[in-house]
Amino acid sequence: MMNPFVLFLIYLYTCVFSPVTGYPNGKVTSACRSMRPDHGHTPQADPIHSINVDKTIFNPGDRIKVTLSGSRFDGFLVEARDAENLNGSAVGSFSLTDKRISQLLTCDGIQNSAVSHTSKERKLQVEFFWVAPANSPKHIQFLATVVQKYKIYWMKIPGPVISQPNAPSVPLKNPSSMITVVPPSASLHKRFSSAGCGSSKFCIRNPVSCDPEHNPECFFLSFRKHGQSVLVEMTGPGQGNISFVLSHDQWMVRLLSFLHFAGKST
Repeated sequence: MMNPFVLFLIYLYTCVFSPVTGYPNGKVTSACRSMRPDHGHTPQADPIHSINVDKTIFNPGDRIKVTLSGSRFDGFLVEARDAENLNGSAVGSFSLTDKRISQLLTCDGIQNSAVSHTSKERKLQVEFFWVAPANSPKHIQFLATVVQKYKIYWMKIPGPVISQPNAPSVPLKNPSSMITVVPPSASLHKRFSSAGCGSSKFCIRNPVSCDPEHNPECFFLSFRKHGQSVLVEMTGPGQGNISFVLSHDQWMVRLLSFLHFAGKST
């Protein structure tokens, strides 16, 4: 009979250390809705992986090739969701191109509605097909969670939006509800300055020596943290509009906010 102390050590290892391995076999159905790995760490902010598709217009029954790629990674979870309800259930079903590195999962009772890894083998790219269901929403967006290492992962990386023919545009959130605008009286009581460029704020200048505090005829754009918001300073000569665009993700489908200054801005 095995020594009781040895049995205790085995039990302790199983209860305490096993969770650290996470889900190396990719059986992550418990994370289908949240797409958050049960790792106990905060996800990374800026994705270094991307999702690509072979078409952006689809009809029910179509097969869309989906590719997840980027820096080497161990694990992943990919789902398709209603672009107008990204917190909802997975939509449609997937089929595999390589069963050695990817597998199908059943999420929210929908068979084959997600794809995940089969092992911790390092990957640079995975491919599979998504099949649009008969009752598909008008717009679909792909989401991915990618685990590079146990403590390093990105959650719900936004992929492209694909749409059915003649579908209306995806409604965007009101930009004013997501961006804090500093009242002019609080920040525009004097000319902007290039002081702090490269240290406390990021600056774009033309010419590179531009300092709007002394030369209002040059072009200047800066960003710096302002509490929980980002303070933007922009000035330059012009008869039309000076503008910039903020994108919540690289596909520019979830947030587009424009800031316009008419005429000469200082």
